[in-house]
Amino acid sequence: MGSRFRDPRLLFALASVTIAVTVALGFACSTRATMGAMRLPPPPPPEAQAPGPVTFVVEPGAAPDAIADALRNAGIITDARRFQLLVGLTGSGREIRAGCYVFGAGTPAADVLRRLRGGITASQLLAIPEGKRLEEVGATLERAGISTSDQWETALASAPVANLPSPPPAGASLLGYLLPASYPLLCKSSADQMVSAMIDAFSAQVTPTVIAAARARGLNLHQLLTLASIVEREAVLKEEQPVIASVFLNRLADRVPLQADPTVQFAVAQANPPRPGGTWWKTDLTETDLRISSPYNTYRNAGLPPGPIANPGIGAITAVANAARTDYYYFVAKGDGSHAFSRTLAEHNANVARYQRP
Repeated sequence: MGSRFRDPRLLFALASVTIAVTVALGFACSTRATMGAMRLPPPPPPEAQAPGPVTFVVEPGAAPDAIADALRNAGIITDARRFQLLVGLTGSGREIRAGCYVFGAGTPAADVLRRLRGGITASQLLAIPEGKRLEEVGATLERAGISTSDQWETALASAPVANLPSPPPAGASLLGYLLPASYPLLCKSSADQMVSAMIDAFSAQVTPTVIAAARARGLNLHQLLTLASIVEREAVLKEEQPVIASVFLNRLADRVPLQADPTVQFAVAQANPPRPGGTWWKTDLTETDLRISSPYNTYRNAGLPPGPIANPGIGAITAVANAARTDYYYFVAKGDGSHAFSRTLAEHNANVARYQRP
């Protein structure tokens, strides 16, 4: 993933907590055999089902018939009568447990009942990965059934920025200020609640000590997050983050362009957003990509880009604030997740020849 560094006097050349919920589904053979002998009505056509994951609440003391109707109305099951027959067959009406559940649309009635009887509620944590754009975080929430993309955008626009150590500069987004972590997935969680939780977590972990350490290196909070987001995207191994941070700090001090590939990836996606399901991070950058006209292109522009390119984790943030003291100016990916670091362009070219050329 290493950046394609080159002597700035020469022409540029190319070198270089989603949430996962798995539920084991299955029933006893005797139950399947009994069900197979019954003649239950066929389910309605697929178009009657609701799309995506559905949050479903079973209130204490709710009657099975009412639960069946609510499940059908939510699009979780396709036939309320089928569910009622199954409850009667198994005698499990009193065993359904109250709680907050997340189901897929059109889930088989037997699977729904098994989870309701076992109290297999929604996962307790939602993982927000490090190094993601706001759009990618929004997609994670949408997959978890928490919010739509429009609700996510609205929540970002009304976020409690006053709770941050210092707000983003005028005109800047919250990118970089939402701390990646695993968050409790509460029943009926909303985009507003998630944004507030991520801001609160950021404010708790990006302490005055961290901010002071960054300031000692000449970085305000926004600059700290900007550089940390680049380090987050560059580093594969967490232990290399302080060293990679030192490379960029050395280049900044000498007014040498950072030449960081992730900033070009960000610029390319800003100019040409991917189609639904596509990646925001183009891996095979071309010479044309490296020449893209954008303030985020650190091959064309010296210094830091205008703001973060992703949400850095607390590890990358502290790695910049407490970067290693080195005289490295270059690094190149070795192909195993690690990087080879060098002090001079000649050393760097030798590492490129060794690790990246067939």
